[in-house]
Amino acid sequence: MGNRHHRTVDRVAELLEAAVARPGASLTELARAVDAPVSSVQKLVDGLVAVGYLDEDGRHYSLGPAPSVLSVRAGRPVVPVRHGVLAGLAERLGLPVQLAVRVGDDAVWVDWAGADEAFDYALSSRIRRPLVETAAGRVLVAHLSAAARQAVVRAARPDDPASGLALLADLERVRETGRETGRSGRLVPDAVAVAVPVWSEGQVVAAVSVIGRSGALGDGADEVATVLREAVGEVA
Repeated sequence: MGNRHHRTVDRVAELLEAAVARPGASLTELARAVDAPVSSVQKLVDGLVAVGYLDEDGRHYSLGPAPSVLSVRAGRPVVPVRHGVLAGLAERLGLPVQLAVRVGDDAVWVDWAGADEAFDYALSSRIRRPLVETAAGRVLVAHLSAAARQAVVRAARPDDPASGLALLADLERVRETGRETGRSGRLVPDAVAVAVPVWSEGQVVAAVSVIGRSGALGDGADEVATVLREAVGEVA
């Protein structure tokens, strides 16, 4: 006997397919596409946005990055940076190199190379980090649309408008310089990262970062950023 359908699962699948067929569809358009009341679709859509299966921009919806992340983790890369590129960078720089994508409000590490055992264990056990807490995540946020960028900042700094404005200024600097250098979250507290965007078809689809501990990067952040941009520019 074949697998049984489940009404909610079917509805979710229909919404994802509708978002692919109609990028930027409104909630009303999605509800019409799946022949369901807007009120019931709203809850499903909000949940799918929260976990990264849909992206929201000004109350318009498109397929999010989460399905792509699953493909990457299953060994089917969908961002234009293969593991060999990361491994080559790690060997050249003598430091760990990571590849991250945005899933909802998180940066998700989909691949890495050159990490020691402790670092590899830390990444494997916690592949998601809030976007604004990591250098790679800040690169990803910086290249979102203004509305999406402000939504991420509001969620990250809900009770501190001044801090939110300072973060937006930092993100503008990231866009202008094409890189981010700074602390890379609580996963490895003494780590400092240099991160650059990965472009594909005019959009930032990922971020590549180099991680150094206890001053390992020294004064070489500019040089490292140049090496990263050259490497990902060749494959994007």
